[in-house]
Amino acid sequence: MSEVDSIIWPNPSFDNNITIYGPEVRALVKRHLGQMIDEMRELPNTEGGPGSLLDAVDLIVPHQANRVMVVNIAKAAGVSPERLYFNIDSVGNTSSASIPIAIHDAVRSGVIDRPMRIFAPGFGAGAVAGYVVMRVDPAVVA
Repeated sequence: MSEVDSIIWPNPSFDNNITIYGPEVRALVKRHLGQMIDEMRELPNTEGGPGSLLDAVDLIVPHQANRVMVVNIAKAAGVSPERLYFNIDSVGNTSSASIPIAIHDAVRSGVIDRPMRIFAPGFGAGAVAGYVVMRVDPAVVA
């Protein structure tokens, strides 16, 4: 329950602004992101090739919440930081729009330069998480 109550809004104690309790949020993200990565490792490669679905992913575009936190959690789960795409340095945390904006920016910058399989784990509001695996064709991204 302390993790779910780790984001308070409105918070009358702080001029009704959002209050986030970092350690609890970090613990929640670590659990959710770790579970998503583990599940991807357990799913078969959809192309019928060797390895897992995680092995078949070309790029990971996570929710752009906190780069250092996500990189550290991914590294602890055995995922190389080079597999992750971030644009938080230029756009910040855009909440629920962070993954679509990051995919768009990855296409515009040439990181996604061909149809690629993308793993996009999202988490937010202190209590929700989910992911999608999709094929992104840069010719289709506006």
